[in-house]
Amino acid sequence: MSKPMKNRISISIVLFALSGQMFGQAAPTAVATEVQTATPAGTTAPRLSWVDGTVHYALSAAEVVQYGYYGSGNITSSTALSGVVGYSSLSNVHPTTLLFAGGVVVGQGGQGTSTYQNVAISQTLIKGLWAFNVADSFSFLPQSPVTGISGVPGINNPGQIDGPSGGPAGGILTFTGNRISNMLSGTVQRRLTGRTSISGSGSWSLLHFLDENAGLDTSMKSGQVSLNHTINARNTVSLSAVYSTFDTTNLLSVLPPGFPSTVTYQTKGINASYTRLWTRSLSTDVTAGPMWVQSSAAPFIPNQLNYFLNAGVGYRRRLTSYGLRYMHGVNGGSGVQPGALSDNVSASVGRTFTQQWAGSASFTYTRTSGLLTFLPTVGSINGVTNTEYGTLQVTRGFTRTLSGYASYTAQNQSATQIYSTNVFTGLSHIFGIGISWTPQSTRLGDF
Repeated sequence: MSKPMKNRISISIVLFALSGQMFGQAAPTAVATEVQTATPAGTTAPRLSWVDGTVHYALSAAEVVQYGYYGSGNITSSTALSGVVGYSSLSNVHPTTLLFAGGVVVGQGGQGTSTYQNVAISQTLIKGLWAFNVADSFSFLPQSPVTGISGVPGINNPGQIDGPSGGPAGGILTFTGNRISNMLSGTVQRRLTGRTSISGSGSWSLLHFLDENAGLDTSMKSGQVSLNHTINARNTVSLSAVYSTFDTTNLLSVLPPGFPSTVTYQTKGINASYTRLWTRSLSTDVTAGPMWVQSSAAPFIPNQLNYFLNAGVGYRRRLTSYGLRYMHGVNGGSGVQPGALSDNVSASVGRTFTQQWAGSASFTYTRTSGLLTFLPTVGSINGVTNTEYGTLQVTRGFTRTLSGYASYTAQNQSATQIYSTNVFTGLSHIFGIGISWTPQSTRLGDF
């Protein structure tokens, strides 16, 4: 893939990441600053329309082969047609970004036809010392998300591969089952001094399964207040108070009698955060703090004191980028468990070899331990799921707008004390090969 083609999609990747990591505590809000445009003395910068911006889009077609996903030794193949459309405004005062990614997967071998859609929007307003942001991310998927913008393995992932595995629909892998996930968030921030700001944020998310008994419905509400301070150009610190509450329903369909049909649990904590820019290429960040977990069903989900940790390192130089991150915290249970404590390790690398060739790789390991520790008629339990998956992709640019790719994804998962028959177990291999058309980004007024 040529370097211009890769850059045109990067905005879409960043926007899709708005779904965020859905753990019980969140990292502090980043400090927003207004970008000033320099103009020669005696001149006035042209006034931009609030709708003026760039539009970028891409179309892909692929053939996907799955081995072992629907059972040991089972082979299925499908044809996928997909597209991405994104918009970014040029305003420095109220920037807007929009993204739509969708497609259809036509199954062969009796697997039927499925579709997926991802829609994300972000609106920011910067006024004096204040910065406001509202964002919403919606997805409709036929299975658990794994890689890239689509979340469906084998479908082209333009640019870097950052899977939405931490989102409300991710974590523990499940079989087919149409699901809707949505996250709505808002942030307000005020600069107190040139280096210090105070911020507040809130979010609401939902995971809902459309197919009967495909999974547990979960919703989450979260709030956070942070005090942020930039020590110097390389060091930033923050202190945050965080509160989250989760609600899980449909429990009677998967758990024995005696367990409530709805469970609510909360996490409360205080996080300290430190970000360090070591060089122009190397940066690290860490957010950590105590976390208190309380439940409306204490006999089954005991109250406990735990911790939240989110630490990562990133390195980017010239044509190569690396990323490594570890997270520990509470999440909604991925529609499989009524709340879970997860340890997640993810790593990624991307490399542009020439103007025509690029490659990328990613790997994720998650250990998910259910908050549920006791069941009537069963006694003490310890439901643990170990999930590993990784993707390799090579892209070849043929022209400035046309490229081809080949990808390989492996998924492996083992589980104990399964409460849903929709949980994937075993090892599967997914091979994808396809072609993408990515025209040059266009100014909105040029259409």
